[in-house]
Amino acid sequence: MPKTRDEQTRRRKEILNILNGHDRIESLDDLLVQLETRRIEASKSSVSRDLKDLAIIRVNGRYQIPTWDRDDRAMQRVDDFIKKVIPSGPYLTVVLCYPGAGRAVAAALKSQEWEEITGMVADDDTLFVSTAHTYDQKLLLGKLKRILDPDSVRRKV
Repeated sequence: MPKTRDEQTRRRKEILNILNGHDRIESLDDLLVQLETRRIEASKSSVSRDLKDLAIIRVNGRYQIPTWDRDDRAMQRVDDFIKKVIPSGPYLTVVLCYPGAGRAVAAALKSQEWEEITGMVADDDTLFVSTAHTYDQKLLLGKLKRILDPDSVRRKV
């Protein structure tokens, strides 16, 4: 735990600056070394918590900040992270992801600003998406299907 909230905020800002830099950060140890050169003390557990809270993901062997502007390709950039989409009742859809990708998929989905979605909760490998009506869930599932399996939609036409 940081001694003060200001120290935690400073550490998290430096983590973002490091990851936005040109160095490839492949491990927590690499990140700790970078923080140490910037005179910021941190433990592995605190940096790990920071990465989780900042929704930093590890892709292709390196840590990355998932950021997307609203565009139609945001979901296409994370579609490989999604294992399965499962409706769970009339208002909840469960999106199963590969480990470490849940928050990235949530960020991409949120960037779409789809009106059908009333809320989301993301974890390391799972995303819960709520809708207000059964019809909204069907619209959501249709949109996700078009993104995740565009060939099946083309075959039906």
